[in-house]
Amino acid sequence: MNQFILLLIALFPRPDCPPITTADIKRMFLLEQRYLSPIPTQPANSQPTPTVPSRLVVGFEPEAISAVIHHLQELNGKITLIDSAGRFLVVNFSDPIDIDRVKNNTIGFPGVRFIEPDFPVRALTIPNDPMFLSNQWDKWVMYADLAWDIITGGDIKVAVVDNGVEYSHPDLAANFRPNELGYDFIGNDHDPRPDNPDIENAFHGTHVSGIIAAVKDNLVGITGWAQIQLLAVRVLNDSGNGTLTDVARGIRWAADQGAKVINMSIGGDAASTPLIEACQYAVQKGALLIAASGNDGRSGITYPARMNECMAVGATDELSGLAYFSNYGPEQEVVAPGTAIYSTATGNGYVEADGTSMACPEVSGVAALIFALNPSLTANQVRAILGASAIDMGATGRDEYFGFGLVNAYRALQMAQTLQRGTIKTVDNQKLRLTTIITERTLLLPELNGIVSLYNPAGRLLFKIPINNSAVTLPAAGTYFLILEHQDGSSSLLKVLVLN
Repeated sequence: MNQFILLLIALFPRPDCPPITTADIKRMFLLEQRYLSPIPTQPANSQPTPTVPSRLVVGFEPEAISAVIHHLQELNGKITLIDSAGRFLVVNFSDPIDIDRVKNNTIGFPGVRFIEPDFPVRALTIPNDPMFLSNQWDKWVMYADLAWDIITGGDIKVAVVDNGVEYSHPDLAANFRPNELGYDFIGNDHDPRPDNPDIENAFHGTHVSGIIAAVKDNLVGITGWAQIQLLAVRVLNDSGNGTLTDVARGIRWAADQGAKVINMSIGGDAASTPLIEACQYAVQKGALLIAASGNDGRSGITYPARMNECMAVGATDELSGLAYFSNYGPEQEVVAPGTAIYSTATGNGYVEADGTSMACPEVSGVAALIFALNPSLTANQVRAILGASAIDMGATGRDEYFGFGLVNAYRALQMAQTLQRGTIKTVDNQKLRLTTIITERTLLLPELNGIVSLYNPAGRLLFKIPINNSAVTLPAAGTYFLILEHQDGSSSLLKVLVLN
């Protein structure tokens, strides 16, 4: 075992893992506040992109559905899908020339919320030939060995929105429930396996699932990040292609099943209204949406990762540099290993693959561990923890290549533990320990000028006010965190225990 660890250190150096500091905790609080009030995503194309030919998506008000359908049929449209939950339908036309005419005749029709094209979406992977590896370097550089000393899993659902999963794989089956495998939005049934596992990209969803939750300690194959319940949500065909309408349906379904994490190793060049509304719905249901940034090696994150509702994940290589294929941009939130990632594949096998598709489930797996450790955390808090605890890899602070940095599972779980027990174990860079104050409901603040922010134990901001040698009345007995921002730019973190 010692020789194995030495080999890992030699081949795959991992970044230093500094202790959690008061500055990290403050950054986490600030990130959470940002995610609580995101700027809504608008339908858009990130670049000129083809649409699904002869097909339109029409949003409707429920009370007007019959009239809308009749109107479209009179325009020679064939209704192929009605999604009552998403309040949209899909209509196809035999003559592509009809599309512009239909749009012009339908905009403004009573009960029509929107009319727009459907867009293609694809799996984001660069597959390589199968290769057996006796180690998983990705887990090593993200400090899985220390993270698993804290927790290995729990009663959490993670949905894999992809092209189907071979849920009978011996390294996955134990983390699927026989009567709750998922759903196939391509075949419209409850069997979300790939139809033809021999097709080149049919392994994709199975590979992603193994990164997240391959069974641990079963003497078989590899180890996934978290021992949790997987849900397979098939929205792409075996070749890894599909439409945003099916992706939107899959996201809504996963949220309704109680998925805490929704992994989307998929990407396209547009954000449609059904996709935006589905992501907003999932966020409202408490799900954390994690998506791959894209494999074009360019500035420009793909959708849905580019959306404010989603956490965009780029890919790093074995030396923790940005992978040559990884997209980047201001929406990049974090990065994770995405080259030569060994995981489960169709045919009960294993395969090595590259892509932001592989980086994305690395983050989803760590997010699942955080939820398992502290189920009371919100999705925004978990998202903030992942960013605030990441190892800064590029320019100081957030940058467009690495975002907040390389996700570190051990630091993320340490930060989650801090919130859970209401104390900070480590010291900050200036060797200043967290100060604990025991007080009645009225707290006398130190003699200073600045800003005071008060948070409850779950990290929720209660108020933020300027102070000038004043006192603060706390809401009730309990534990609070108080951040004092001084005029000289420094800050202090206090733990306040209110007796009554």
